[in-house]
Amino acid sequence: MRIALLCNLRPGAAAPGVPDDVYEEYDSGSTIDSILAALRELQMEVEPIPADARLPWRLAEGAFDFAFNIAEGTGRRCREAVPAAVCELLGLPFTGSDALTLSITLDKFLAKRVVSPDVPVAPGLVIESDAAPAALDRLHLPVIVKPNDEGSSKGIHGGSLCTSAGAALQRSRWLRDRYHCPVLIEEFVRGPEVTVALAGNAPNVRALGMMEIAPVSQGDFVYSVEVKRDWTRQVRYYVPPRLDRKTIDLLEEYARGAYRLLGCRDIARMDFRIDAEGVPRFIECNPLPGLDPVNSDVVILSRDILPYEKLVQGILLDAMRRVGKEVEPA
Repeated sequence: MRIALLCNLRPGAAAPGVPDDVYEEYDSGSTIDSILAALRELQMEVEPIPADARLPWRLAEGAFDFAFNIAEGTGRRCREAVPAAVCELLGLPFTGSDALTLSITLDKFLAKRVVSPDVPVAPGLVIESDAAPAALDRLHLPVIVKPNDEGSSKGIHGGSLCTSAGAALQRSRWLRDRYHCPVLIEEFVRGPEVTVALAGNAPNVRALGMMEIAPVSQGDFVYSVEVKRDWTRQVRYYVPPRLDRKTIDLLEEYARGAYRLLGCRDIARMDFRIDAEGVPRFIECNPLPGLDPVNSDVVILSRDILPYEKLVQGILLDAMRRVGKEVEPA
């Protein structure tokens, strides 16, 4: 069976005047090599295919039977959906969520509206201009200000946490000028940050695990792009989270609910913060979780129960079962 590994390889340094985290979501060559090795253990013929403007032609000419999708795409709000949409256009089955889910989840505010009120969310609003919306005064301070349709903490830095409406608006202008996208302002939930990974498809969705992401230093914790780049020194990961049974059960319940409401398939990761009352608040969904074998959250949280190769292979096997192409692991 021929498998196309849809991907975007991280290039070198960003061009002058472009944010240095512009390619943060793209994958390293070592990550792509690790995925290739894992899939080839299933006796598959796997070829990396860049998800660029030539993607439709590459897939049409490649005589592929399936696609393994980790592509972030190019462009703005719908970029993650484009490679999936191309596969749908060509009738090529692929791993992961479909184009609609990939579009919704990249828009953080829209994803929150889809899951709420079934799943509690952090209150927030979207700003697309310099005008201050009246709803901003109704948010409890402090607030966190971030691009509404970016991933991998792009645009989230030390200055993202704001203690006044004026500072939030100033930060919003800075982000819109720099990233050219709408900005999400949401109430900052000070409690623990927890990520939950789910895999499979109804009626057999399973929890891969959950992990608390805790800062080494004291004070309000923002999982910024700088922290992620320096994760070995700045954070500690706790699997399972240091939470009581009731909160852990709620996290799994809400994660499963969000997975279903957003239409996720095969694998996804849900991020939560725990509020002062112990309620998990949904922050965002990542239906294309990173698969770096060293530092990706879904890899770290499942490491003690699932070897890396089995994690990667499981995504493909779940997708193949979903479309009726049963293949037994090698």
